Amino acid sequence: MSLERLNSEYNAFITIQELKGGKGPLSELTFGIKDIIETKDVRTTAGSRILKDYVPSKNAWIVDRVLELGGVILGKTNTHEFAVGATNTSSIVGPARNPRDRERISGGSSGGSAVAVALNMVDVGIGTDTGGSIRIPASLCGVIGFKPSFGLIPTEGVIPFSWTLDTIGVITRDYETLWNSLNWLTPSQGKTAYLHLPRSELRVGLLLFDDKTREMKEKVLEFFPGAKEINLPLLSQYGREARRIIATSEGASYHRTWLNSMSDLYFTDVREILKSGLTIPAVDYINALRVRRLILEEYISIFRQVDVIVSPTTKITAPKISEVHGREREYREDLVANTELFNLVGAPSISIPFIEKNGLPMGLMISGEPYKDGVVLGVSKYLLSSN
Repeated sequence: MSLERLNSEYNAFITIQELKGGKGPLSELTFGIKDIIETKDVRTTAGSRILKDYVPSKNAWIVDRVLELGGVILGKTNTHEFAVGATNTSSIVGPARNPRDRERISGGSSGGSAVAVALNMVDVGIGTDTGGSIRIPASLCGVIGFKPSFGLIPTEGVIPFSWTLDTIGVITRDYETLWNSLNWLTPSQGKTAYLHLPRSELRVGLLLFDDKTREMKEKVLEFFPGAKEINLPLLSQYGREARRIIATSEGASYHRTWLNSMSDLYFTDVREILKSGLTIPAVDYINALRVRRLILEEYISIFRQVDVIVSPTTKITAPKISEVHGREREYREDLVANTELFNLVGAPSISIPFIEKNGLPMGLMISGEPYKDGVVLGVSKYLLSSN
C-alpha cells in the first residue's frame, strides 16, 4: 500500500514530502520527523491552526544531522498541538490512529512518529519527550521509544514546550536500528553516555507497579528474580507538581503573545494547559526548580542500591478516540503519571514492547542514572532479545 493511502487511514503524517541527503552511514534508513521540528522550505505546523502555513527558513539541528548522514526523510509526523498533550487527538489533521485498532489513540505527543514506525512507513521516528511524549506512544503502539539523557541531542530548531525538560529521542521497531541511529545522530561529546555498560549481576529496582500492572511485574521478576521495590519519596510526592509548574510556566512564556491575540485558534485542552501557566507566580516556578534539584539528588542517590529502575510505561492500553475527545486533559494526567518523573531528573528512559492486554500492547520502561544511557540501552537489548 502506498504511503499516501496508508496515511489516509492512520494519520501518521501531517505533511508527506521527501528530503534526501547525501550518502552516509544512515543511507539505508528512512525517517519521519515530528512536526514541531523545523524543516527548511517544508511547512512545520506543530499540529496547530496557528502555524498551518509556517515554512521555516532553515532546518533544525537534528534534521541537518539526518540529512548529512544520508538518511531519507519522508515527511513531518503528526503531533498533539504544540506537543502539549499525551493523546495525539488535538491536531489539525485529526488523531494519529493506533496501528492495532484505528478507533484507538496512538498516544502522544509524538504519536505520528510511533504510528509511522509501527506500520513500516519509516524505519525511524524522530520525536520529542517533555513528559513522556516518546515513550507513551511507543507503549501504546508496540514499538521502542528512547528518551536519552537531557541535552545529549541538541534541540536547536525545535518549537519548545519546556526548555528545561524537552528532549529529542528516537522511535524504532528493533534494537539494532535504535542503536545505529543513536550512535550516529548523537554528537561526539555526548557519546560517552553510551559507554557505560550493565554489570553482570544487575541490581534492578521496581517502581510504580500497582494492581493494574501486576501481570507485568510478575513477568519482570521472571527475568530479574532479585529485583526489589524501591522508594523515592520526594519524587513520588512532589515530582508531578514540580514538573507541571515548570512545563506549563515555560510553555506559557513561549506562547504568551499568541494566547493574548489568537487564543481561539488553539485546541481547547491545549489552550487550558498553556493558560494555566500564565497564572503561576514566579515564586512557585522558582521553588519548583529548587524542588527539582532536591529530587535529582534523591534520584541519583538511589543508584548506590540499583543499576536501573523498571516501571510500567503506561498503566493502561490505548483507549478509544471517542472516549478521549473532550477528556484529553483527564487522559493526559493518567498517561504521563509514570513517564513524567524521569523527565524531571533528565534521566535516560526507554519503553520497550513487553506484554499485551486484550490484544493491545503495553510497554515496560527502563530508566537509569543521568548520562549513563548505555546501561539502560544494554538492559533493553537483553530484554528485547529474550522476550
